[in-house]
Amino acid sequence: MTSMSKKELISEVKARYLQASKMEKGKILDEFCANTGFHRKYAIKVLAAGFDNNNRIAKVGRKARQKLYGHQVMAVVLKIWELLDFPCGQRLKPALPEIYMVLVRCREMAFSQELQVSLERISAKTLDRRLTRERALRHLKRNRGLTHRGNLLKSAIPIRITDWDTTKLGFMEIDTVAHNGGDPSGEFIFTLDVTEIFSGWSEQYAVMGKGETGVLRATKKIREDLPFDLVGIDGDNGGEIINYQMLKYCTQEKLVYTRSRPDRKNDNAYVEQKNHTHVRQLVGYHRYDTPEQLEMLNDLYRHEYRLFMNFFRPVMKIKSKEKINNSLCKKNYDIAQSPYQRLLGCNQLSQTRKDELTRLYLSLNPIQLKRGINRKIAKLKATLR
Repeated sequence: MTSMSKKELISEVKARYLQASKMEKGKILDEFCANTGFHRKYAIKVLAAGFDNNNRIAKVGRKARQKLYGHQVMAVVLKIWELLDFPCGQRLKPALPEIYMVLVRCREMAFSQELQVSLERISAKTLDRRLTRERALRHLKRNRGLTHRGNLLKSAIPIRITDWDTTKLGFMEIDTVAHNGGDPSGEFIFTLDVTEIFSGWSEQYAVMGKGETGVLRATKKIREDLPFDLVGIDGDNGGEIINYQMLKYCTQEKLVYTRSRPDRKNDNAYVEQKNHTHVRQLVGYHRYDTPEQLEMLNDLYRHEYRLFMNFFRPVMKIKSKEKINNSLCKKNYDIAQSPYQRLLGCNQLSQTRKDELTRLYLSLNPIQLKRGINRKIAKLKATLR
């Protein structure tokens, strides 16, 4: 019998029990205990006139939950949460112990055994609950786009109509983000955003306008800095991605070259997500249209920013999807890891490259990287008119 059924039974039996004689109460108790499994003494207590069965919580509320993690723990959690750009609890929890030890190694924090145990023990749900107020103060959700259809060349480039095989390394989604401040007139800067499917490794490069030559040149420069071999490129139907120069380059380099379906933004879900979390949250929706701003953006993208996002910021991957009542979709995620951690666990990457990544990782201080990012962003926004 469920708890709700027991409450309903108590409500029905109680009125009859209070009006019954002593002998009848004994029979009612026998029947009630047999149905609910209650001890006889407890049954007498809950059926008594002064016992409030259903309305105590509604009247006085639940007993306050005792906080297991005090100010000292939450101060460290808050600092790491801000450092990683406010991830959800599921992404934050796996990163807490590692980032804490990195900050200790870089002498940004003092080591405490009790604090380390608390950071390993705290759950994702607790993190979400304790950070609710802080999250509300920082929440910002905006979405704008400026993608135009490509030319007739689309017929020569196959459409990727199935889900990605996320176990293969080297396939990247590519897209551009416009920085026009809501005014599409004239020439302004675009950010070329590239995301690898298996690891979540992302790269950004700023170009003036979105001409074919500039986007292709930025793609080549990004490829030079990748810690793995590029296997394939997938883009939307914009003319800056779907063009003869890009097709020729992919053919010569023997790269898989595909595109998404028209007007189906979710086909490029990996890079579309990064457009917001890795570009919009960083530089906002302002207009950038000067050579000085272009140089400053690339100085940010190609140095501190790519190192911080790929080596320290955790990402999650969907393991499975389950339909519920033919309407809701329940998604199961794996444990959040940084792109660097996913590459270390990948058997498709050579040990030599893994060793190079590890040496670079051990030389990095996330606090210094974050300070450099904030300093360059402030300098960039100071150029706004």
